Amino acid sequence: MPSSLASPQFVPGATALYAQLASLLRSRILGGEWAYGETIPSLQELSELYGLGRVTVRQALQILAEEGLISSQRGRRTFVTYAPGAGAGAGMEQPVVSYVAGVEQRQPDFNIVLLSRVRVAELPRGRWQVGRDEGPYVHIRKLDRDGELVYGLGSVHVAEDLYKRFPKGAESKQKLAQLVRKYAGSLSVARERITVLPTDFEAAAALDYPMAAPAARAERVVCDASGRVVYLAVSIYRGDRFGLERDLLDYFR
Repeated sequence: MPSSLASPQFVPGATALYAQLASLLRSRILGGEWAYGETIPSLQELSELYGLGRVTVRQALQILAEEGLISSQRGRRTFVTYAPGAGAGAGMEQPVVSYVAGVEQRQPDFNIVLLSRVRVAELPRGRWQVGRDEGPYVHIRKLDRDGELVYGLGSVHVAEDLYKRFPKGAESKQKLAQLVRKYAGSLSVARERITVLPTDFEAAAALDYPMAAPAARAERVVCDASGRVVYLAVSIYRGDRFGLERDLLDYFR
């Protein structure tokens, strides 16, 4: 097997050992290291390779089988059933969320499901420390969908005075970033950062996505001319529905 299968350190904790192993094996499959139709190591081989009990390995393989990534049958070798664009449990040839030069491209069947909308006095304490916190804000939680497929979970704070400029009901039809761009006026800051992290319980349930599977976390902060935060958004995207493209020609010239 590939040399990159060197055993990682599995540590008992909040995430069960079988879930940690499932996350590792899932990454090998989704990343193309184990291709469609390829036979993966046996239960005994995986147990010896990672220093985990057979029961733990069997639980991890069962998770991947339920996700449609592998075919696991007693008495037979386990092989990969995942292929890009092959349906539920698999990835897609083209991601639903495609970033080109930092701009999210909207899909034709894009729609929004509002989960909650409440007035709050301030921004979350653990926020990205960019700009001045000066409430009140309207906190909106929502799901982004492509048709019936949920691919993003968003937590968005919009300055209340800016929110009142939006057309009634617009937040359930348009991306809030587009509304901010149209109605916010002069801006001094507009920043974004994207990180990769394991999906937590809440996001996994909302996105119908395995817990601890890779997800993209996009944070965005927009400030008005005075430096006050008027838009703060944290969006979690399914790792198998997210893509980032950039033109690097100028860099290499």
